[in-house]
Order: sequence, then structure tokens, then C-alpha cells
Amino acid sequence: MITLAALIVLVLATARLTRAVSIDDITLPLRLSIGKRFGGASKIYELVVCYWCSGWWVSALTTGYTLITLAAIGQIPWIALLSYPLLFPAVAYAASWILDKEGREVS
Repeated sequence: MITLAALIVLVLATARLTRAVSIDDITLPLRLSIGKRFGGASKIYELVVCYWCSGWWVSALTTGYTLITLAAIGQIPWIALLSYPLLFPAVAYAASWILDKEGREVS
């Protein structure tokens, strides 16, 4: 199974990438163009401005990438990829919880 150190790095990386997607100024033009194209009340816009929402999808990608990479380099057995459906929601929750503790409001 994935080591504690790898899990901590995975959660922190997921939190940082989620913040980049939904909060940071670097992606503000993307969020504004999505809001303009689909409307500020659309589900797609909500997906990119809400870190609880975008964290789910960022976690799906980062967790899958991490498990496949660790299996490919022999750090975990390939059978460990079966943990993916349980692991990625936990990583998403932990990453969003970290962002919540920064004191930001959910949009």
C-alpha cells in the first residue's frame, strides 16, 4: 500500500493544485471566461470556483497518477490500484479540509 509519506505529499499536492484551480489569481482569467461562457450560476462555473467541488476532480487525477507511477516504479504492487475508489475521495476531503482551514469562504 501507499506509504504515509507518499500519502502526505499526495494530499498536499492535491490541496495546492485545487487552490490553483479555484482560488489563485493565476487561473482567474480561466474562471472568468467560464463564468462568462456558461453563466455565474452554472454547475460548470461552480466546479471551478468551489474548492470542495474542484478538489474532487483534482484528487481523481492526482491519486490516479500517483498510484500508477508508484506501481510502475515497483514501490507498490499493481493490485494496490484497487484501492483507488476508496483513496481518491479521502484525498479530496483532506485537501479541501486543508483549504477550508485557510479561512476562505466556499464560493
